[in-house]
Amino acid sequence: MSMHSAYYDDEAVAREVAAGRHREAIGGLWDELGHLQLDFLKSRGLAPSHRLLDVGCGSLRLGRLAVDYLEPGHYFGIDLSDALIQAGYERELSGPQRARLPRGHLVATADFDLAALPGDFDIAIAQSVFTHLPLNHVRRCVAKVAERLVPGGVFFATAWLVPDGWPLTEPCPQSGAIDGVPIITRDIADPYHYRLDDFARIADDVGVDFHPVGAWGHPRSMPMLAFSRP
Repeated sequence: MSMHSAYYDDEAVAREVAAGRHREAIGGLWDELGHLQLDFLKSRGLAPSHRLLDVGCGSLRLGRLAVDYLEPGHYFGIDLSDALIQAGYERELSGPQRARLPRGHLVATADFDLAALPGDFDIAIAQSVFTHLPLNHVRRCVAKVAERLVPGGVFFATAWLVPDGWPLTEPCPQSGAIDGVPIITRDIADPYHYRLDDFARIADDVGVDFHPVGAWGHPRSMPMLAFSRP
């Protein structure tokens, strides 16, 4: 049975890490997206005292920046690949940064299991995670994260969207490009696309509020969504 995303190929990811390509393995745009995410979260109220959950933390593109901004021990991350997490922890963090980020705050999980992480979270973010997931996986992710948000907490996530009325079974050209190649999204293949109504229904199922944030400066024009715990 084929995997729904190349990110589930542990051996391929491990080869990239072994070759020193832990930055490229998570999609590139290392400096741009790391700073963009932190600036966005700060503009949405992230304070040093908040506890931040990074869903799909990878090799710490955001984490290496957030760990300096947040109070010690207030950054947490989950990812499919422990190899990516370890590469980020060893290669992207300085000794003083590792002292601010316990290794146990970074957990590898294929099903968004947060049980190993202590406490609840004020803000969570999933940058380019839903783009690689089928709908049921997206629903599980929102549900698992929502369980651990404090009242009033927000889970931000990016996703590829299709216009109202677009036939979901048809490929959809997005406005962004990768290395000059236009991005084409699909309903049953990575990269996935969805309608806004899909996320609204998930929010109803989970019991959280939903609203589209829209453009936030992403270099490939991927929009942002927000799920808020009442």
